[in-house]
Amino acid sequence: MTTPLCPVCNAQLEDSRICPSCKTELGKLIDIKDDAVYHYNRAVAAFEQNRFHDMFFHARRSFTLLSSTESARLLACASVLVDKFNLGYVLWKKVKSL
Repeated sequence: MTTPLCPVCNAQLEDSRICPSCKTELGKLIDIKDDAVYHYNRAVAAFEQNRFHDMFFHARRSFTLLSSTESARLLACASVLVDKFNLGYVLWKKVKSL
């Protein structure tokens, strides 16, 4: 796993909410990423329980907070499972082009 980098100065970050190099406050960004991971995990759990509308809600929230390839894939799958085929298609095309 790679060490996270500061979005301001690209310094390697430790377990601190303040960049050791440029002193930028990173707490809000860390909280947003943690929330995105939380919703991603909730979406996966909802899928395992066949609760597809809950899956869609959490997958959409995860993608909104942190647009990653993984969250886009999850949201594309959730979209298809709740009959939102257009959104699923658009996201899948986006993922395939990356």
